[in-house]
Amino acid sequence: MPNASSSARSPWSHRPAWMKDAAIALLFTAIYPLLGYIQFYHWLITDGLLFAVLWISPRQRWPWLFAAMILGRLLNGVVSNDLVMHGHGAVLGYWKDWTAFVLGACLEPFLIAPGVLALQRWGVVPGALVDARAIARLHLAAALSAVAVASKDVLYVLNDGFIADVTLYVIHDAVPLGQPGSWELVLRFAIKNFMGCFVGILLIAPVTFWVVSPGERVGSAQVLRDTQRLVLPAALLFLLLGTVVRSAPLAEVLRLLLLAVIAVAAVRDGWRGAALAVLSVSIAVAIDDYAGQTAANPIQLQMFIAISGAMGLMFGAAIDEMRRQRRQLDEAQIRAFALADGLASAATGNLRAEERERHRIAGELHDEFGQNLTALQTYMQVFRDDLHRAGKSGAADHLLDIIRAMRHNISGVLERLRPMALDELGLFGAIDRGMPRRLAQGAGLELDVIIEGDARLLSLLDDVHRIAAYRLVQESVTNIVRHAHAVCARVRLRIERRGGALWLFIDVRDDGIGGAAHLRQGHGLTTMQDRVTALGGRLHLSDLRSGLRVHALLRQPLRGE
Repeated sequence: MPNASSSARSPWSHRPAWMKDAAIALLFTAIYPLLGYIQFYHWLITDGLLFAVLWISPRQRWPWLFAAMILGRLLNGVVSNDLVMHGHGAVLGYWKDWTAFVLGACLEPFLIAPGVLALQRWGVVPGALVDARAIARLHLAAALSAVAVASKDVLYVLNDGFIADVTLYVIHDAVPLGQPGSWELVLRFAIKNFMGCFVGILLIAPVTFWVVSPGERVGSAQVLRDTQRLVLPAALLFLLLGTVVRSAPLAEVLRLLLLAVIAVAAVRDGWRGAALAVLSVSIAVAIDDYAGQTAANPIQLQMFIAISGAMGLMFGAAIDEMRRQRRQLDEAQIRAFALADGLASAATGNLRAEERERHRIAGELHDEFGQNLTALQTYMQVFRDDLHRAGKSGAADHLLDIIRAMRHNISGVLERLRPMALDELGLFGAIDRGMPRRLAQGAGLELDVIIEGDARLLSLLDDVHRIAAYRLVQESVTNIVRHAHAVCARVRLRIERRGGALWLFIDVRDDGIGGAAHLRQGHGLTTMQDRVTALGGRLHLSDLRSGLRVHALLRQPLRGE
């Protein structure tokens, strides 16, 4: 019993490839005469259809398609013979001679193929990325095929010996070559046929590419809805106004409005919106011309569709490319932010680990060396009298000085490892009454410490941010004392809550000699720059009119917000 997948298979799945190609060719042959009859002669839809089908078909199918188009043109000739010529042609009752037969029935598919080959050689194939360059290459390929087809049509006219128009298989306005104005008509005929082939390709190829490319079909429903809401009402209004008011100047204005509609469609939906808008507008213009509402030069209509279509497609492709680049930039920015957050988290984690290790070492130094030095100093005090009696009083005083120096040095080491004042006094108190204040007082520097914002938020700062802020202030005050030759200095802290984070602004300035460029090269601020940056903050140094300003921002996300 066959399974569901095999029973659901198309009956063509087991057919030879040549049968599929022959079926497609026969379908093309059936469609071609119909399109040849109903198509608007100013833009050759049959040429556009062949171009598009060749473009999306494998090369092994091309001979079948060539044969299908030749057969379709033969059928056109037979129909034209019955309706118009009534058996007056030498070949099949329609063509003047075999040269006319070859030019009129056989060469066209071979002349359209070079444009398709060029487009494929340039890498513009179904499934490829559609950008402004791809659309420009489509225009060049369409122009290449149109030049070849128009050249063939001119040769056909030269072989016939007269120039005429054909509409719905009816030949009219025939002028023998050599008559006054006939060569101008040949030139107009060449331009018209070139533009007709170019416009036919421009109308059909983009829509075909859209249909057969899976990536381009994404979001097609939205494009169709936008066209239904915007383009179709404008096209109907164009036809209605053209019917009510038969005026050539009004028709020109209305066509300009249609051009604006194409531009809006390109902005909204890119090149796909432009392709659909151009196709809809061309149908409206064709209906208006067929109805004879306003007398218009065919070349003028062709130029309108060609220019509006080409510009609309290019503009839409550029819009799509800009949106694509914007998405790529947004994605890159998101990745960059994620990477920056990861690096910041890693850096913060390293700083926390460093501070924990500093805290541990400081605790061990305080416990071990502090206790031992205290015991040693106590024993020296006890044995001081004995050393005096033994005549070693100088040695006792010298040993006590060494012990006091060791205690002072260890206190300095402990301060650098872990500022104990932070735990005892908090950040503001450690700055106002701790080491920064003692440094300033020892140098005769007048120091003001100011807190702004909600001071209670300082208690929410974690150790890493508190220590970074404290060390930044301490290092800044140290630099002022050592290098600024200042009289006054001010430390201003401002803390506030913004968007689920604590923002701590630190501003240290003095009235000394400045020298931000000199300080950037060292003096401890390089280390502070690295520490602040690792915490996702910013540190800036700038010279004031008198003195130096150190301005820093630290941001700490609040947990649970």
